[in-house]
Amino acid sequence: MDRQQIGVKLTIDSLGLPFSIDSFDNRLILQKAIYLAQAAGVDLGYYYHWYLHGPYSPSLTKDEYAIAVDLGCGMDESKGWRLDKTSISNLSGLQSLIPRTSDTQQIRRKLELLASVHYLINRKEVPGCDAEEIIKVFRRFGKDFQEEEVEKAIGELKTNGFLSE
Repeated sequence: MDRQQIGVKLTIDSLGLPFSIDSFDNRLILQKAIYLAQAAGVDLGYYYHWYLHGPYSPSLTKDEYAIAVDLGCGMDESKGWRLDKTSISNLSGLQSLIPRTSDTQQIRRKLELLASVHYLINRKEVPGCDAEEIIKVFRRFGKDFQEEEVEKAIGELKTNGFLSE
């Protein structure tokens, strides 16, 4: 693992999420968790663009598979490393947004919603924090998020410092 990959592994561990790429839901959880960690101020260096399920980083996908291969061979080079205190502090707001359940689909849906809403607002793809405009974008991509869910996500992102008031 290189340092960036070690940072990914440590971030996922700090969020209390399993590092797993064995299903689409698990891969999506990793993508959105790292996107949101970066939005929280953890500098991991990934660039994102919009894709069918919200923000997506091809280079992160490549690193996820590399990490999974290393872990599968019993090589966890993240042992002995720690995130810096600032990164750990920055992750606290994100930790409170992650549903504490074993229901992978529930976690995936929540992280996809939060990351997508943040991306659209942060990249100014929609005017301000307009839930109706966000829903229009979601509909174009076949997403079934409801306006109430989007409004709640905007509120949670603001409360936890991801969006300004």
